[in-house]
Amino acid sequence: MAGETEQGSRYRQIAEQIKQAIHSGSLPPDSRLPSVRTLATQYSVSMTTALKTLRTLEDEHYAVARPKSGFFVAPRPVNKTFPTLINEQAREVAPLDEQTELHLAMLGSDCRVRLDLANGDLSLYPVKKIGLLMRQMGYSKPALLGNTVKGTGYAPLKNEIARRAVDYGCNINADDILITNGCIEAISLALRATTRPGDIVAVESPCYFVLLQMLHNLNLRVIEVEAGPEGYVNVEKLTSLFQRKAVQAYLTINNINNPLGKSIPNEQKAYIARQADENDVVIIEDDIFGDTAFGERRPFPMRAFSPNAILCSGFSKTVAPGIRIGWVHSSNYMRKIASLKYTTSMGTSVLSQAAIAELLRSGGYDAHLRKLRRELKNQIQHMRQAVLRYFPPGTRVSDPEGGYVLWVEMPIGALNVRALFLKARNAGIGIAPGHIFATDHRYDHCFRLNAGFGWNAEVEQAIQQLAQWCQLSITQG
Repeated sequence: MAGETEQGSRYRQIAEQIKQAIHSGSLPPDSRLPSVRTLATQYSVSMTTALKTLRTLEDEHYAVARPKSGFFVAPRPVNKTFPTLINEQAREVAPLDEQTELHLAMLGSDCRVRLDLANGDLSLYPVKKIGLLMRQMGYSKPALLGNTVKGTGYAPLKNEIARRAVDYGCNINADDILITNGCIEAISLALRATTRPGDIVAVESPCYFVLLQMLHNLNLRVIEVEAGPEGYVNVEKLTSLFQRKAVQAYLTINNINNPLGKSIPNEQKAYIARQADENDVVIIEDDIFGDTAFGERRPFPMRAFSPNAILCSGFSKTVAPGIRIGWVHSSNYMRKIASLKYTTSMGTSVLSQAAIAELLRSGGYDAHLRKLRRELKNQIQHMRQAVLRYFPPGTRVSDPEGGYVLWVEMPIGALNVRALFLKARNAGIGIAPGHIFATDHRYDHCFRLNAGFGWNAEVEQAIQQLAQWCQLSITQG
């Protein structure tokens, strides 16, 4: 009896997910719905449950059955208003289920072909230069190692960060910068300083999975605002939330977002910032990928358009993944952020800060960035063209403006990405499955690829193998 009840609720859950895809436009009118066999495989349910799902959609006028052809999305009636989208409602980020927890744990583990992370091979970074600077400064300034780590960070580094910020439209006081153990700690401190358990935070969707789990750990609720066709957040829906006082904060990677790789245009950033200020919404921005932008000019952060925005960044995506030096700037919350930092991790390694400060001061960082951007752009283009060449018709792939990653979207219902993830792992190929980038199953047909480890024959073979598995999944469906 318990099994029957579970299956009974399962068909309803699947039907609601398909309705959501219809409401959002991902499944337009007259598009083919997944077959009974595909649904059963994708969601690990019986053929009976899969058929009941499609019949339910038909009974509720979301689907029509066509003899010998299958089920299709019903034409949208004129003047019919669809219910409010599920993803416009505040929801708690659920605890990780066993499978998702396994996937996240495996993402950081070693594998033969590293397509899962969002960083690159050591050859991309000035690790020898940083190592030399740390040895020299450790020898010439032993106090950098011997003194107690205290305060808000190494003053010369904070001054260099403030100086560089002018180039991307931000007039920042170095006294309002705090150095952290990576950008993730900066974001966590900013959230803790500005929100309380139960508050609602708007995020872009798809959303970087670490941010989603951070919100869960802080007992915050989220509203996921899906990206528009341009690849960045739907500005109208986002600012509507501000105007309705529906959220207390907006957590954003607005420059080279993760995983789509797009930046919000300056005009839209200015509008979002203005609406946030007028409606007392705190903007917390993760700008960790801003320096990797491929364009001639680095994109402006939201902080350039509002002095109230909290700006978080760091050097792990540009200097080296192992350099866990981040920073946070706030004009309004620095005292509280500094207090939280002291009682959380107290301080940050000064020697690493000093080495980065010297790299910035000498101009070595700018020279390195020019090379890094060229290499990343080249590697992204190689991988993107390979996906378009090898993957089945109907596959969509993002066109990033910077960063390391590509977002691959298969036709809805054509792929069980959780099964693909495990199959790829068993073959030594790492990918980031799409379901970890949302609070529900809306990206079960998507996955993220990392191009940061270069383009070579082994990587190309891995892309071909993924494409073959995806084609097989479609054929069997």
